[in-house]
Amino acid sequence: MTQPRYRPTPPGGTIPVVVPGDLVLVRKPGLAVWAGAVTVFPEGFQFTLLTLFDTSRARLPGDSALDPHERDSMTWLEMWYADGRYRVADLDEIMPPGQPQGPHMVLQYSMGAWSEGWLRDIWWVTPLPPPGLVELAIHIGGEKSPTGTGHLDGALLADAASSAEVLWPTGKRE
Repeated sequence: MTQPRYRPTPPGGTIPVVVPGDLVLVRKPGLAVWAGAVTVFPEGFQFTLLTLFDTSRARLPGDSALDPHERDSMTWLEMWYADGRYRVADLDEIMPPGQPQGPHMVLQYSMGAWSEGWLRDIWWVTPLPPPGLVELAIHIGGEKSPTGTGHLDGALLADAASSAEVLWPTGKRE
């Protein structure tokens, strides 16, 4: 069996498939976190993470922690596949060869307006999960326990990947 290849970005030249997967990870006074807009490629999937917060609150969610030392005050994600594979989204852990079989979570895009109370991140996850539940957890503002969790269907993601249309190969990237 060949090892899935790490891919740091979605492939060019491929039309992905959109799947249902809107998750409200957190809903409490002054804070909501939504994950959705899931698009599937043969090599993995992307999702959007939208954080909405009341700017008059003293404790704001904080930027994404890309280093384990930032977790005391910042926000980070965790993901579990049904076969036991696990990943914390941070700079040290998303880069191979630490866990070549994945999942790898890579922040592709981030923008927001702190003064208006919103942040939007787009995440790339590779490889595709096995059948079963994919758990996504978010820790906000340095919380040790997850602030919220949600689940995607790994079988649905894998089935959708077979329908993604590869218009042209993007070549070998390592």
